[in-house]
Amino acid sequence: MSYHQPSIWDKAKMGLIMGGSVGACLGCLIGFYSTMKFGPGPRGYLGTIGQYALGSGASFGFFMMIGSCIRSDSDGLLGAEDRASIKANLDRWKVPAPKPVAFYMARASKSE
Repeated sequence: MSYHQPSIWDKAKMGLIMGGSVGACLGCLIGFYSTMKFGPGPRGYLGTIGQYALGSGASFGFFMMIGSCIRSDSDGLLGAEDRASIKANLDRWKVPAPKPVAFYMARASKSE
């Protein structure tokens, strides 16, 4: 079974849909609060809440789309030299495995 990674366009669409959904939900909440506090204005309740939802959904969806495209960098674009440099930097932070308890017990019994 072969599996392929989603393209950048697929990731952009997914980020736009997710960001738009979350933004629209938050926009509805903010719009509802605003209409209850300040009144509906000339557009009415539904128009004002809808305007908040569309504005918030569009802006949050746009930024989520850009973020998902930026995050979609793959290691396939890196050369062997770059991968070796990254691996060396990661290996520098490895912590050695702890020694078993028997090691310390044997060392303590020798010193006594």
